[in-house]
Amino acid sequence: SQFILFIGVGAVIPTIPLYGQSIGLSGSSNGIVISAPAVALLLVSRVAGEYADIGRKGAMIGGMACIAVSDVGTALSNSLATLVLARLGLGLGRGFAEAGERGMLTDLANKTPRLRGRALALQQACVALGIALGAPLGGMVVEEYGARSAFLCVSAAAVVALGMYSMLPETVVKDMGQQEDAESAGSELFSDSATNNDEADWTKLLQTSSTWRSLAVAQSGTSFGFACKIAIIPILANTYLGGATGAGLLLSAAGLAGLVGAPLGGFLTDKAGSRVAAAVAGAASGISLAFIPVGLSLKGMETTSMDVNGLPSLAEGLPSSSNFWHSILTGLGGPQATAFTLLVLLWSVGASAQGPALTALAQEKAPIGSEATALGLPRAVGDGTYIVAPLILGYFSDQMGDSVPGISCTIAGGAICLGSIALFLLSSEEDA
Repeated sequence: SQFILFIGVGAVIPTIPLYGQSIGLSGSSNGIVISAPAVALLLVSRVAGEYADIGRKGAMIGGMACIAVSDVGTALSNSLATLVLARLGLGLGRGFAEAGERGMLTDLANKTPRLRGRALALQQACVALGIALGAPLGGMVVEEYGARSAFLCVSAAAVVALGMYSMLPETVVKDMGQQEDAESAGSELFSDSATNNDEADWTKLLQTSSTWRSLAVAQSGTSFGFACKIAIIPILANTYLGGATGAGLLLSAAGLAGLVGAPLGGFLTDKAGSRVAAAVAGAASGISLAFIPVGLSLKGMETTSMDVNGLPSLAEGLPSSSNFWHSILTGLGGPQATAFTLLVLLWSVGASAQGPALTALAQEKAPIGSEATALGLPRAVGDGTYIVAPLILGYFSDQMGDSVPGISCTIAGGAICLGSIALFLLSSEEDA
């Protein structure tokens, strides 16, 4: 169901800005449209988590139905107001659907905790593959039928996912006999529920657990990374990779890199532990992103480090590797483009490896009976960060981008590394 859904999502990712332009929206208006789902996600995350802790399937099915309706509404929108309203509905639906999905994944992973990382990695790999396949398919559909058709593809995929969700077993089962006994005994069940909700109270989790504080910081960092992917990397790719085609190929390749990173992250989670895996993968992705300005500064090497045959001087004396070096350093337009591409791909591998590890760590620490509510905390922090991160990165790009190309990538990479440091500093008792 996730694979089918994200084929539709992949089809629509590159379409939203184009669709906004097609109905006459400005760049700032497009920014409002893009951020609207994140705003709705942030606002409903706590309520959606509590609802999903009562029943996973109800949240998943209801949320998916809202997604299907909202994307139809997006396709039919002709103004900023209706488009924002439709995208807010999308965020609302995603909030409930994803809360139920997180809760059900936790229930299933708790049955085989030694395989938790690999199970989460498989789910993330399905998402990455769906997006990678959906993007080119969506491009074909848009060229044939127009930008509106991409949103109808998402609605169709959501309807299929909804049908498949309805066939899943409910993993949260309430004992009705116990409920009746509790009610007759004077709200014993209510007391238990209140206790579970209190244990998953976000303020309490942040105040009493360094693990949840570290998860919040780490999730905020990853949101900076993904905001950079959407707001900054395409602009740099357009400049250094020869236009929109090169930018599209890079983003597609970054998506496919998730098929490498997700299984790697799952394996590390099961073997080394979720905290260590999340910290190491986050550090790798953050450093890769932060070094993009260094890669873009290699421009001078293009003319100073080549010999008369056009091969890099570093390869002199290594005839067997000459063609390899030549293809690496010139095949993508020179050292700048090559370094930029490799660093973006390394970031993508690290980010996709960190995802299953962060989820596994949150699942391990979630209070029993309130898993979906607790798991919504880092997600809410990430959604809140995603609202402001593009503005912060855009500010640094405007102020320093001309003198230090890619400086916003360094800012985003630093935020990711900060989250990894927080995970590294967790005590062994807290990690246990």
